[in-house]
Amino acid sequence: MISSIVIVDDSRSIRGHVRRVLESASEGFQVIEHEDGLHALRWLSTLSPKKLPDLILLDRNMPQISGDECIRILKADAHWKNIPVLFLTAQVSTENLVQGLVQLAADDYLPKPFAADELIARVQVLLRMKKAEDQSRELNHQLQQALDEQVIAYQELKTTKLKLAETEAANRLTRLFEKFVPKGFLERIAPEGLESLRFGTAESDEATILFSDIRSFTDLSEPLSPQELMDFLNDYLKMMNMSIMVNHGFVDKFIGDAVMAIFDRTEQSSNDARNALNAGMGMLQVLGTMNQKRKRQGQVPISIGIGIHTGPVVFGTLGFEERMDSTVLGDAVNLASRLESLTKYYGASLLFSDQTFDALGDEKENLLIRKIDTVMVKGRKQAVTIYELFNSDSLDVQSAKKMVMQSLEEPLSLYRQKKWMEAQQLFTDLARNQPLDSLPAVYVERCQNLLENPPSDDWAGVHVFNQK
Repeated sequence: MISSIVIVDDSRSIRGHVRRVLESASEGFQVIEHEDGLHALRWLSTLSPKKLPDLILLDRNMPQISGDECIRILKADAHWKNIPVLFLTAQVSTENLVQGLVQLAADDYLPKPFAADELIARVQVLLRMKKAEDQSRELNHQLQQALDEQVIAYQELKTTKLKLAETEAANRLTRLFEKFVPKGFLERIAPEGLESLRFGTAESDEATILFSDIRSFTDLSEPLSPQELMDFLNDYLKMMNMSIMVNHGFVDKFIGDAVMAIFDRTEQSSNDARNALNAGMGMLQVLGTMNQKRKRQGQVPISIGIGIHTGPVVFGTLGFEERMDSTVLGDAVNLASRLESLTKYYGASLLFSDQTFDALGDEKENLLIRKIDTVMVKGRKQAVTIYELFNSDSLDVQSAKKMVMQSLEEPLSLYRQKKWMEAQQLFTDLARNQPLDSLPAVYVERCQNLLENPPSDDWAGVHVFNQK
C-alpha cells in the first residue's frame, strides 16, 4: 500500500522539490501539498480516520497559522496526534531543535537545506515507526475488545444462568482445569460440566491401572541441580504421557518420577487391558530412544518398571470443600503399584496380573507373554498370577526368554510339588544356558531358601512378599 505524505510549506519551490524527491523514491509515495497550516488543518478535518495521511512534513514559519501552532492543534486531536510530524525548517539552532522535539512533540527535525537521501531515509524511518505503532494500537484495541467481550459474557452468565460449557469462557476454564484433572476423569465426576462438580462424588467401575517408576531415581537425580532435575522430569513425563494418550488412557497422577495412568473403556476402543499393554510397550520404546540420546551425551541410561492390573475401582473426589483432588481408589490401584515394584525382583520391564491377561481375551496377537509366578503381595490376602510382557526387550533377550519358556514347565512342576532340589538343578541349568534371562536365577535362589527354611504343610507354590 502506497504511503501518503503531506508537505505543508509556504514556499512553492520547496514543496516542488520535496515532491520530486519523494516521488523519485523506490516506494513511490503519494504526495499532497498545502501552502500553510490553516489549509492543511481544514483539509484534514474533511477526512475520516482511515483516510488520514501517514506523515506530515511541516515548515515552522508560515502565514496565517505557523508550523508551531499547527503541530499544537495536531497533537491535541485524538486522531491527528498519531500522524508523525517532521519539521522541515530553516530554524537550525539548538534552541529551535529542542523546542521542536521536546516542547512541541515533533517526531523528527530536518534543517533546510537538506540532502535528498537524508530526507528519504528519515521519511522511511518515521513510516516504519508509524506502522509499528498502528499495529500496536490495533492489537491493544483487539485486546480491549476481547476483555470487554469477556466482561459482557460474564455478566450474561450471571444474569441468564447459562451453563459454563455453552460459553467460550467455560471452554477456556475447562481446558485450564484439564491441565490438573484429566478430561477422562472429568467426564466421570462432572459429566454435565464443571459447575456440577461436587465434593465427595464417587463412581465405581472396572478399569485397567498402569504404574511406572524410574529405577534408582535418587542416584540419577543427585548430581543434577534443582532446575536440571525439573527439566529432566518434565521432558521424561511429557514423553511417557504421549504413549498413554495415543492408546486411549489418561494420566491420573504424577508422583515425583512415578506415573499412574488409567485406561477406561472408550468409544475408540473397548479393550482397556490391551490399550494399557500397548501404552506400556510405547513407553519402553520411547525410553529406548531417550537412552540413545543420553548415551550420545555421555549420560547413564534410564530404566523403568511398569505394573498393570485390571479390576474394580472407585473414581471420585477426595479431601474437603476448600481443597479436593481427583483420585482412583481400590485394590486394583494398590496391586498395579505392587506389580511395578516387583519388576526389579524379576528383572522385568513390564509385569501384569492374571485379571489383565483374562481381560485381553482374543486380543493377544503380536504379544510376547509368559507366566512367571503366583504371588501374594503385601497388603493383599488373595494370590495373583503374574505375567511378563517382553516385546520391548532386545532381540537376544527375547530369544533367551523364549528358550526358557520352552523348558519351564518341568522345573515349575517340581517346584510346586516341593521337590526343590530337583527343581533347583533344572533352574540352574537354565540360568547357565540362558544367562540373559534373569528368571531362572530367581527360582534358583528361591529353591535354596525353601530348602533351608521349609514352609508350612499347606504351602501351595505361592510366594509371599512381605515388603512393598
